Amino acid sequence: MRQESIALTSIRGFAALWVVAMHFQLGMADVGYSPWPGLAHYGYAGVDIFFILSGFILTVVYRGLEWRGVGAFLTRRAFRVYPMHLAVLAGMLIVWLDAYMRFGVHNEAQQLRWLPVCALLLQPFVYHRLMWNAVSWSISIELICYLLFPIVIMRLRHASLPILAAVILVFGAVEHHLQIVDLYVWGDGAIARGVIGFGLGMALRLVTERYPAPSALATSLIELVGLVGILGSASTGQGPFIPLFAALLIVGLSYERGIVAWGLNARWCLWLGKISFSVYLIHEEIIGLVWPHFPASRLPFSHHVDGVVWTLMVLGIVLVLATVTWYCIEEPFRRLGSWLARRIERYEPSALPRPMATAAAPLLERPVAG
Repeated sequence: MRQESIALTSIRGFAALWVVAMHFQLGMADVGYSPWPGLAHYGYAGVDIFFILSGFILTVVYRGLEWRGVGAFLTRRAFRVYPMHLAVLAGMLIVWLDAYMRFGVHNEAQQLRWLPVCALLLQPFVYHRLMWNAVSWSISIELICYLLFPIVIMRLRHASLPILAAVILVFGAVEHHLQIVDLYVWGDGAIARGVIGFGLGMALRLVTERYPAPSALATSLIELVGLVGILGSASTGQGPFIPLFAALLIVGLSYERGIVAWGLNARWCLWLGKISFSVYLIHEEIIGLVWPHFPASRLPFSHHVDGVVWTLMVLGIVLVLATVTWYCIEEPFRRLGSWLARRIERYEPSALPRPMATAAAPLLERPVAG
């Protein structure tokens, strides 16, 4: 796997769009619109894909992490997650205050007493409901995975192949089970959902790195089986298999030599992957802001066309704003976090190998939060 995996960066963007499609579907179905039927129902799996992808990529980048490098590692992770999260919360607070001062609107899902909890990303562990920016529950779980990562990688990287194979089989079975039992978005269930996916991604990377890269033909076959498996599972109502096929797709894409990876190397795919975190965090709020002022019913087309046109219009707004926030918030703070981490590393020069510039995802994510 080369220093920057464009394909793995790009796939994040499509996972984020899948989550967005699900929330469009859920939000508009109540008023008689169904712009993205079928596959959109399983958009929650985009969050599980984020967990697996995050574990896989962080293992690529930080496989040699030692205790002296944990501070720099966590600094980079914090600056990757918190700035954009806090910026979205600040925007929501401004909108909330405007509505409250002008109209006396009181939203049960946005109580001020819970704002500090949400800002610290502690909400899944404090109360059993989605509040403020609902999708941020998965970011809270990501932080748990980040905290566990140094301990796990230092133990797991020396494990034998039979042990790693057992981990993959057990975690894969539990992942499938969790998809059937419940799609938890808070509490112990949410932690298990994130840790299992993240751990599965870690174990897969530790196994695949021990073998030479397969041929381009074999890699393309792995990618296509994973991709067709995802689409087939979603179209036939077999949603619990989606994360498993996604894990296979991620493995294939990591070699950067298959036909699917070639397609994902397009510039627009890479752009979509880079702004995926912003897309994920802001899309529900944009939908909620636009609909009351300009619902689909105000469009001059047929009922079905109105829903599709409105969805594309709002999606365009989301992509534009996500690009702006990526340039103005995500990227500057990511660089600041890297600068601070390098300052920490100066005092511990052997602490941590310089991380490769890869597509390390924060997970994004989030699924069924809508």
